[in-house]
Amino acid sequence: EEPFFLPDDARNAQKNTPENKSDQSHLIGDVDLIGSTDRQANFLWQVSGEKFEDTTFLKEGVANYHKFLLLKPKARAKNIILVPTYQIDLMWHTHMLSNVGDYNKDCVAIMGSTLHHDDSLTDRSEGGVLDVSFRATQELWKEAYGVDYTVVGGMYRGEPPKEFRHADWNSRESVMMSVVENIHLA
Repeated sequence: EEPFFLPDDARNAQKNTPENKSDQSHLIGDVDLIGSTDRQANFLWQVSGEKFEDTTFLKEGVANYHKFLLLKPKARAKNIILVPTYQIDLMWHTHMLSNVGDYNKDCVAIMGSTLHHDDSLTDRSEGGVLDVSFRATQELWKEAYGVDYTVVGGMYRGEPPKEFRHADWNSRESVMMSVVENIHLA
């Protein structure tokens, strides 16, 4: 049985940089599969927190995802890139993967067009596109729904620890270690 986790040498494979543009073996169209795989691993870390096992949290995520879709026409009119919380993003991924045809139909029915998912915005520095777009999404959400956009347990939780990318990773043990470490730090 092949493990889900990539071997260490796969993560260090050539990226699509100017130095190696001639080797396009990891590209399908314009999609960098190695880069995309790395981003998906980071996404998995973001949605592996304790809250993502809570049924109420997930049901709220479905409701928030629907509100997110309804926000798209307003964002388009203001030229805002919508940035999902990780609670919303998990629902978005699930919707896309459940049935692509239905996803497209649902999007057109809800907001008039398909909502394309671009996970290549990863620069979280202050003033960067992701930062500015997230702040604009927060403001638009507050304006539309009268509540804060942030959701406890569904936000960016930092870069994954090095151990996360190994096959012996145990998320439950990690949560417990995190709790223990936080108690000792207090």
